[in-house]
Amino acid sequence: MGVSTVVIACDTFAPDRNGTATFTKNLASSLQQNGYEVHVIAPATSKLYGTFREKHDGVPLVVHRLKSFRLPFQPVQRFVIPLGLTRKLTELVSAIAPDVVHIQSHLNVGQHAANAARKNKVRLVATNHIDAENLVENVLLAPKFVKQFLAKMIIRDASRVFRAADSVIAPNLRSAQMLEAVIPNLKVFAVSGGVNLEAYKNVDKAKQASSLVTYVGRLDREKHVYVLLEALARLPKDIKLEVIGTGSQQSELITLAKELKIQSRVRFFDDLDDAQVIDKLGKASVFVMPSIQELQSMATLEAMAAGRPVVGANSMALPNLVEDGVNGYLFRPDSPTDLAKKLEMVFALNAKEFQSFCLGSLAKARQHDLLQTVASYEKVYAGEDPIPTDLRNESGYPSEPSVGARLTKLVRRGSKSIERGANGVFERLDGVRGAVSESFSDVRFNIEKRSRKVVKNLSSSLRAALERIRKDD
Repeated sequence: MGVSTVVIACDTFAPDRNGTATFTKNLASSLQQNGYEVHVIAPATSKLYGTFREKHDGVPLVVHRLKSFRLPFQPVQRFVIPLGLTRKLTELVSAIAPDVVHIQSHLNVGQHAANAARKNKVRLVATNHIDAENLVENVLLAPKFVKQFLAKMIIRDASRVFRAADSVIAPNLRSAQMLEAVIPNLKVFAVSGGVNLEAYKNVDKAKQASSLVTYVGRLDREKHVYVLLEALARLPKDIKLEVIGTGSQQSELITLAKELKIQSRVRFFDDLDDAQVIDKLGKASVFVMPSIQELQSMATLEAMAAGRPVVGANSMALPNLVEDGVNGYLFRPDSPTDLAKKLEMVFALNAKEFQSFCLGSLAKARQHDLLQTVASYEKVYAGEDPIPTDLRNESGYPSEPSVGARLTKLVRRGSKSIERGANGVFERLDGVRGAVSESFSDVRFNIEKRSRKVVKNLSSSLRAALERIRKDD
């Protein structure tokens, strides 16, 4: 079937910096460049909400920002009140009249957008970026029976939403198999989240002598950044670390660096834009991902596209990206001793071996070219199966189409410019904005007492984890 208009609904979107937000931004801007009319439905990033024309990667997109509230103890994540959300999104989807609604999870905005797609009889595509059990286990501080109950509830909701979808996607074969295991008789296709290789083509070659370790990502509990700090304390003092990102544990990690007496060797950066992050990756000698909950790890893919060796936890999707002795090393999850050992091995490589690791990362990154990811999603939107991938998430993608073929495709879709298309959509929607604007009443969180208690629990939990690590090592 011919597809010209796509709605992408998500609970996080640029300028948020996380894997889901990065993937969604890359996909939306690429589709718009390919001639589609793209609408993004996402939480507002401030008190300002409504329909806007925003530029992402230089591409104008129509973004419908939903009224949202900052989550307690999460400096950047925001939450949309679900009350009445299905009705509002049903009206919005009806006004847009898309060919496809594409949700990025079964949670909140994604779930209500799925309901809206069904009510409007629109094709529904779902991409899953969440592992329920890992999410509850690593994010929530609660008794085990509470975690088990919540995980079952999340899986039940996922089953209901994903079974209603026309196509379900996961970012690699392993995560697809995991989802199929918890939702029987569900067919899940594997499509890499992709990385924009073009953005990294001018990055300087990695310099081993710089002795600079870099981490990019959220600073939340499940990312296990404290393991990286513990590892740095075991390494020679000339090795430095840059931590790029923000999250609920940022202050805890800064305090931990002081306790480990490595504060002069660690620099924390937040609120960096894409260009600044690429610049930071260009200065790194090696990239580290200590997280044990990665369904793909867009940050690791970006580091590989920048030609950096990678040391990653031997958990979840990271073994799909990191191959021992080829582009880096895997370390035992939650072991700062093993992580320190693997970093020492990287810095002990001779020049030829180090360069081989850099080239290995570049080669693996090419298997996740964003152009091919977008081509797969275009097939899914049209009702076809995506381009298949093998067990190591290495693509069987065809060769990149020629410039002539791309131009022919764009001409067939029409000669309107991206800018004019976005302007026209914005004007067409102007008349219906009143009907779909948010009318949620203000919500006040009375959290002063709860804040002190949770911060105390977070601190105790982190210190207990570190004590266990020291004993294990």
